[in-house]
Amino acid sequence: FTPHWIYCAMATESPSLLQLKEGLLLSFKECSERGLTYSANWAIELASSIETEQLPSIPEIERSPLFQSEYTQFCLGKSLYDLHEFKRAAYVLQNCKSNEAFFLRSYSTFLAGEKMKEDSLVDVIGPDHDGSIKNTELLSLKRDLAKREIDNQLDGYGYYLYGVVLRELEAVDEARKMLLRATHLSPLLWSAWKELGKLCEDREMLYSLDVPQHWLRDFFLAEASLELQLMDDSLAYYSNLSLVGFGASSYVNSQLAVVHYHKKDFAESETMFECVRKLDPYKITSLDIYSNVLFVMEKLPELSRLAQEVVKVEKYCSESCIVLGNFYGLHGDHEKAIVYFRRAVRLNRHDHSAWVLLGHEYMELRNCTMAIEAYCKGIEINKNDFRGYYGLGNAYEILKMPYFALHYFRQAHKLKPSDSRILFSLGYCYDQLGLNEEAKKCYRRAIAFKDQEGTSLVKLAKLHAKLGEGVEAAKLYTKFIAQAETKGVAAHLIDEQGFAHLFLARYHISKGSYSEAEAHAHKCTEFVPTRDEGKSVLQEAQRMKAAAQDSSNKSGVEELGSLDTEISPIS
Repeated sequence: FTPHWIYCAMATESPSLLQLKEGLLLSFKECSERGLTYSANWAIELASSIETEQLPSIPEIERSPLFQSEYTQFCLGKSLYDLHEFKRAAYVLQNCKSNEAFFLRSYSTFLAGEKMKEDSLVDVIGPDHDGSIKNTELLSLKRDLAKREIDNQLDGYGYYLYGVVLRELEAVDEARKMLLRATHLSPLLWSAWKELGKLCEDREMLYSLDVPQHWLRDFFLAEASLELQLMDDSLAYYSNLSLVGFGASSYVNSQLAVVHYHKKDFAESETMFECVRKLDPYKITSLDIYSNVLFVMEKLPELSRLAQEVVKVEKYCSESCIVLGNFYGLHGDHEKAIVYFRRAVRLNRHDHSAWVLLGHEYMELRNCTMAIEAYCKGIEINKNDFRGYYGLGNAYEILKMPYFALHYFRQAHKLKPSDSRILFSLGYCYDQLGLNEEAKKCYRRAIAFKDQEGTSLVKLAKLHAKLGEGVEAAKLYTKFIAQAETKGVAAHLIDEQGFAHLFLARYHISKGSYSEAEAHAHKCTEFVPTRDEGKSVLQEAQRMKAAAQDSSNKSGVEELGSLDTEISPIS
C-alpha cells in the first residue's frame, strides 16, 4: 500500500518535504487572513511536524492590485471579525470587490446567521428543538455566490463557502460539486477536503470523486475513510503518512489512535494517545475519544486523572465536557454525566459523538424518550456512526417495540457488519419475533466474530432447546461451560452456567448417561437459581443409575443360570 502522491511521481516529480512545508505555510497565511482558523491551525501544526532544512525564504502571498487598494478596509473588517462582530465586519466590507474581501464579508455574514440561529434555540434537546430554526442568511448568500460564479469571479475559497451554504440548504449534490471545484482551485484548503469527505455516502462514491492529484489527497482519503467507518483503509493511509514525513505530527498520531479505538484495539489506542500527550500535553482535540477508550477499558483512576487535567487546560469546551461526562458515567453518577454531555452539545451542536453519549446516559436512567431524541440528533449529524442506530435499537427494545428495534439494529449492522454485539441484538430481535432461522444465523455469526462474553452461545443453545433440538443445544452448552471454566464469564452470565449444567444433566438422563448426568446435577447445586432443581435432578440421576445397575446385575445372574444349565452333566 503506497500513498497516492507517490504514484503521481510517475507523471510529475514528487514534492519534497521542504516543498510540502512551504505549501502548508502559505496555506496557513491564506486561511488566517480569511478567518478560517481551523484550517490555518491544521496547516501550521502539520508544517511544524515536518523536519527539514531551514527555509530559504518565508513564503509570500501574491497580491492583486485590487486587493492592495482595499487593504486598509480589509484589515478593518478582519479586526472586527476577530472580535466576533460579524455583522459589523460584513458591513465595512460591503463595497470591497477583491476575492479576499468578498470571502471575508460572505463568511462573516454566514457566521452572523449561525450565531442568530444558536441564540434562537431555547434548549439543546426537547420539544423546543425541532430542526425548524435555520440560518436566515443562507438564501442571500447563495444569490451573491451564484452571481459571482456566473461572472467567473469565484476562487477556491469562494467555492468552498458556496459548498457549505448549499449543504446547509440540503442541496447535497450541488454542494459536492462546489467543494470538488474548491479542492482543484485551492488544493491546500483543508476545510474544503474535510467538508467534501462528510458528503461521501459510501466507499464507491469516495473513490470515484474526481479530486486533484495532490499530496493532500491521502489525508482526505484517510479522514473520509474514518468517517465512513472504513477502518482498514484509514489505518493504511495514516500508517503510511506517518512513515513518509509526518511521523511527528500530533494530528496523524491522534487519528491513528482514533482508528485503533474504532477497531476495538483499545490497548494500542491508549498507548498512542499517551504518546500524543507527551508530544503535545496541552492538546485537547481528540481527548474526548481518549476518554471513550478509558471508559470502555473501565480505567477509572486514569479517567479521573485525565478529567482533572483537561479542566486545568480548558474547562469550557465540548471535548473537556465529554471527558467529564465519561468520568461521571463510569463512576455511576449518570445524572451528573448528563449535565456535562448536555453542556458539550450546547458548546458544539455538531458533535455527533456527544449526542450519542448523551443518549447512552439517558438509557442508563431508562429515560427512553430523551435517549431517542439524542440518538436521532446524532444520526442527523453523522449517518455513518453505528452507535446512534444501535442505541435506538436498544431504546425501542426496552419499549417493547421489536419491529422498530429490528429496523435500527439492521441499520447498525450495515455500518458495522462484524460487530458481535449488533449481531447478538439482531438475533435476539428475530428470536422475540419467532423468526427462528434468522435468529440462529445471527447468533452463529456473533459467535464467529468472537462474542467474548458468550451471550450469543447461551441464547443459541436456549433457542435450540426451545425447538426440541437437544443434540445441538447440548453441544453449545458444553462449549459454553468449557469456555466459562477456561476464560471465565461476565457477571450476568454466572447463573447461566447453572442452567447449562441443568439442561445437560437432563439431556444425559434421557440418553442413559447417568454418570455424566450426576456430575452435571452436582454442578447445578453450586448456583443459587438451580440449587433446588439440581438436587431433584441429582436424586433422579442417582435413582436411575441404581436401577440401571440392578437391572444389569439381574440380567447377569440370569445369563449365568442359563450357562450353568447348558454345561450340567447328562444324567
